[in-house]
Amino acid sequence: MQEQLVMVLRRHWPDAEEIEIAEFMPITGGYSQETYRFDACIRRNGREDRLPLILRKNPPLESDILPTDRQAEHNLLKRLREHTSIPVSESYCVELDPSVLGAPAMIIERVRGSGQVSDLFNGGPAADQAEQVATQLCEKIAELHMTDPAKLNPDGSLDDPRGVGIDVSSWDRYMDTTIDYFIRGYEQSAFSPLPNVLDTYFEIRRRRPRPLPLTVVHGDFNPSNFLYENGELTAIIDWENCHIGDPREDLGWLKHMDLLSNTDLFGAVKEDGGFLGHYNKITGFDVTEEELEYFRLVGSSNIAIPVLSAVKKRVDREHTQLMHLYLMQPILVSALSWAQMMGYPLIPAAAGGE
Repeated sequence: MQEQLVMVLRRHWPDAEEIEIAEFMPITGGYSQETYRFDACIRRNGREDRLPLILRKNPPLESDILPTDRQAEHNLLKRLREHTSIPVSESYCVELDPSVLGAPAMIIERVRGSGQVSDLFNGGPAADQAEQVATQLCEKIAELHMTDPAKLNPDGSLDDPRGVGIDVSSWDRYMDTTIDYFIRGYEQSAFSPLPNVLDTYFEIRRRRPRPLPLTVVHGDFNPSNFLYENGELTAIIDWENCHIGDPREDLGWLKHMDLLSNTDLFGAVKEDGGFLGHYNKITGFDVTEEELEYFRLVGSSNIAIPVLSAVKKRVDREHTQLMHLYLMQPILVSALSWAQMMGYPLIPAAAGGE
């Protein structure tokens, strides 16, 4: 793979006299893409540059939990850098021919910073940076939602990137077709009866909130998908699930994962009364706590469908990927969380140790 990487990089930097790959190793964690970190030592015009890079590569088809398009992600990163101040990696090149690197892949900048968000909270070593980092994160997601979608989605590639029948011609059509996708996905992918999961989708259909303008949303805006250093947000990462949608999806998913991850990004923002107040001041969307709870269900459902499908393939023995069994854990945790959000009566703990 390293020899093939050199060939790909030579096409991107044809003036290079020599390119060497150093410290090539896989990045652990995450499950949507295969990722590797490495340095490219590039010698040209008598000078040597050492670039920190990441290879993002589609996983094998049988274990591809969230099939996405590397070319679309490359284009999006370019547009984000051109039209916003949101910190994202520079994407250098894409190789779509699977015979070169084994699968479609992209090579992007490896941005400095830590992804250990837990260090910001619960007395962690970076707790003094939490307020500044969380405030910047709030401001950058607000900027994304306020950016003209035509600038980031000129070709319509973010309208229905999964190809599942989403219609973004209006907010009502978007919600109708999204809910249809949830219910259809459950019918096709539930590996066992999960009644409160299905009821979640019906609850989303029952108590739809007021419409907001559709925007570009990150699609997986959670505590694991940003980097920081010395109180500065250095990058928002993992944009492969980006799509046109309701901006409250990103807020709801962040709030959901904030709770499950034992972090407190929402509570860390102090300006304007907190994360939601600061976001509302910037955007003018006046998102309410009730709407935030509704979109916790929507955001987690959007992630749940491909995860359910992945687990079903493993249960049905279509392959033996271990990761897909691991994914049963977040499904079960989220199912309990959904039941609580929908007001299901929960069994109280026994008194006196009985």
